Amino acid sequence: MAKMNIALDLGTSFTSIFVSGNGIVLHEPSVIAYFDDGGRRRTRAVGAEAYEMMGRAPEKTKTVCPIIDGAIKDPDACADMLGEFVKRILPESYLIKPKVRCVLGVPVGISVDERMMYEEVLMRSGIDEISMINSVMLSAIGVEMPVSAAFGGVVVSIGGGATEIAIISLCGIKAGCGITIGGDMIDRTLMDSISGIYQLNVGRSTARQVKERVCSLIRNDCASTSISGIDIETGNIRTSTASSDELFGVVYDYYKNITDAVEGVINTCTPTIAAEINRYGITVVGGGAQMPGLAELMSRRLNLRVQIATDAQYATVLGGGKLLSDKYLLDDILAHA
Repeated sequence: MAKMNIALDLGTSFTSIFVSGNGIVLHEPSVIAYFDDGGRRRTRAVGAEAYEMMGRAPEKTKTVCPIIDGAIKDPDACADMLGEFVKRILPESYLIKPKVRCVLGVPVGISVDERMMYEEVLMRSGIDEISMINSVMLSAIGVEMPVSAAFGGVVVSIGGGATEIAIISLCGIKAGCGITIGGDMIDRTLMDSISGIYQLNVGRSTARQVKERVCSLIRNDCASTSISGIDIETGNIRTSTASSDELFGVVYDYYKNITDAVEGVINTCTPTIAAEINRYGITVVGGGAQMPGLAELMSRRLNLRVQIATDAQYATVLGGGKLLSDKYLLDDILAHA
């Protein structure tokens, strides 16, 4: 039977798939849209197409985000969504479906029952063999940290639903934690802030665009962008201008809390590990790592060198892709999982 090796990052905001020999072949929003067919759910769209339907779809079409705060919350919707993604990546040249082997990134500290749920979801989606690795470990591999060394490094992964922090040593996690602060939470707070500051009700996609276009951790940043929404007082459509400076406090508070969590993890270290961290600093990955001014904020508060990884949003799936071709490292990491 033909075989196909993939790495999978099931993120709150995006799902990414790496195929051995081809690289990253899919990076789509983690969203599925259903059509209510007489009380039965029928898949209408997934990924980017489903995301565009959020807030715009008619009554009988419902959009679902099956992954919340970094973990699967709707297993049925997740299996349906992932099944459609798997169909997209299967080569047309195969006469029969190949056996799909997968390296999957999972949150730190998930229970045995949660692991069984992840396995069931992936099996239902058409994946046959699964190796589960902590996502933050995959991120470290993705940015080429020496994870098998006595001190592999410190990685901070800021995702859509959660932030994970880990000190890597000898293919395992020496210390770490996860907190439910991520890009989606910031988007929701921005919606409320835009409502309060500009008296406009806007959708989630608009709030995300504002975050990507103008939000930063640099004081007195003069960036601005136009936003359209519903005027709270009149109910009419209105356009206003959102500025980075006016929204600074919204994003700053979240990233300050993330930095405090990093400091808390570092403070649990032995003097030997602390000396290594002081020497090498920390690396930040994930979609949330792209916030302008983040490295300066963390470096200033932690008094450490802070590096934002290249292609930070793809670090997890790239790390999984590297493990597909390194069986010995994969076995070592699984032994410590």
